[in-house]
Amino acid sequence: MPSDKGAEGRRAGRTLADRAVRRRVAAVEEVAESDVRALMDAGLALMVEGNGRRGPRVADIVAAAGLSNDSFYRYFASKDELVEAIVDQGARTVVSYVRHRIAGAGDPEGQLRAGVEAVMKQATDAGLASKTRAVLSNSTGLSPGEPHASVVLVESLAELFTAPAAALGAEDPQHAARTVAGASVNAMQFYLFKAQVPADADIDRLVTFLLAGVRARTGAA
Repeated sequence: MPSDKGAEGRRAGRTLADRAVRRRVAAVEEVAESDVRALMDAGLALMVEGNGRRGPRVADIVAAAGLSNDSFYRYFASKDELVEAIVDQGARTVVSYVRHRIAGAGDPEGQLRAGVEAVMKQATDAGLASKTRAVLSNSTGLSPGEPHASVVLVESLAELFTAPAAALGAEDPQHAARTVAGASVNAMQFYLFKAQVPADADIDRLVTFLLAGVRARTGAA
């Protein structure tokens, strides 16, 4: 059969063109990721520097990041959206750390304890506390229709606490896990905004209380 050299050439051309496009897209994505990281790092640093008293201006953020206003608005519609991104990143970091601590614990009680302690570390570690307090102070809530960052954090942590709660005999493991997650996050925020470091005894009392609640029986038929 006669070969269609034109078709082969077009296929080869498309392949080379695709490679060129992919290289261009990869380069653009790399620059975008670098710019967004610089803006988020600068925003967080300025929030910590202000200690939550006054949110940084976009002009301050782009100057600290070494970028321009055009660069900022290429990625974020407003300063609030940047803050949302920083809050989201922080929440994901907390969930990842809690997951790691639970995975490294032994029995279910140890897992629940490790998880609660990991949440409270945001208030006991001076560096983490200053960052978390600054971000929460500048957060004005998520976009309309989106759940607040605290709700997302509690729901994500509840998923991690469900298995230990079930193993500890909770009648409704999901509800118990959500209660543990909510109480831990609220306690963490309480200490953060009081600018007070919880003592080990404070965390022990919290864990003991939550364990008792998880194991409690309602007596329902």
